[in-house]
Amino acid sequence: MTERLAELHVHLEGTVSHATASELAAAHGLAPPPPYEYSDLSGFMAIYRDVCRCMTTADDFERVIVEHARAMATQHIAYAELSINPSLHPGEGWVDGMVRARRRVVDEFGVEIAWLVELVRGESMEDNERALEIALATEGVVGLGLVGDESIPSSPLLPLVQRARARGLRFMPHAGQVGDASVVREAVEVLRADRIAHGVSAVDDASLLNVLATRDICLCVCPSSNARIGRQPDFRMLAASGVALTVNSDDPAMVGTTLTHELDLAEADHGLRRDDMISAAWRYSFK
Repeated sequence: MTERLAELHVHLEGTVSHATASELAAAHGLAPPPPYEYSDLSGFMAIYRDVCRCMTTADDFERVIVEHARAMATQHIAYAELSINPSLHPGEGWVDGMVRARRRVVDEFGVEIAWLVELVRGESMEDNERALEIALATEGVVGLGLVGDESIPSSPLLPLVQRARARGLRFMPHAGQVGDASVVREAVEVLRADRIAHGVSAVDDASLLNVLATRDICLCVCPSSNARIGRQPDFRMLAASGVALTVNSDDPAMVGTTLTHELDLAEADHGLRRDDMISAAWRYSFK
């Protein structure tokens, strides 16, 4: 029987192949992004921003979403929550491309996409308010995300998270990818996260692991993505602590991976049970 998969931690901008990004850049009179080669988070982010600059119109967004949906279908991914960062895309004309593509891929590939709209640590409140308004006004949005420098406290964004939650949206902040366990604790205890993107630094705080397990807060981890920036978290210890885990591709085109590869890798190299990870992705979705 073919596995029916779901994925919860994928950045739309990180699904764009280098070939597509180069074609979009040329169409807008921009230099192509550099090859997807990096060894730390700052190197990754420099490339990521170059790719984002290539995505400006609704047609651009529709193209990259449809291309990723086609790749999803080949892996038997039936549902995915894709994150989008409005601070990296001026204006709002591109939002229509998200809506059109989401409707289109259901018919063409049988793939359902839901959106997480990202707030950004360190960005102005005006920019984060804009992201929230896009989230509240756009079809298919099921939650907010949070990205940015983990050394910057995220508590000032709590009112925006509360407004989103009052409108039925859920919340998955990035925390503990490169920051320490205190960043994960803030996300859980201050922002009241429903899930955590990465969260791997929690392994250094036994009491925090207990909180995550007791409150049934899932960590959406990304083994290959972590490895590409020099991180080698102890996923076995996270799982042994009783914390729910899903594995994800994060930025599949830039990392050079797929969800099916991550499932294979997590089972073979990290001792995680494939069936558990697949069922957890459906259980902890915001659908």
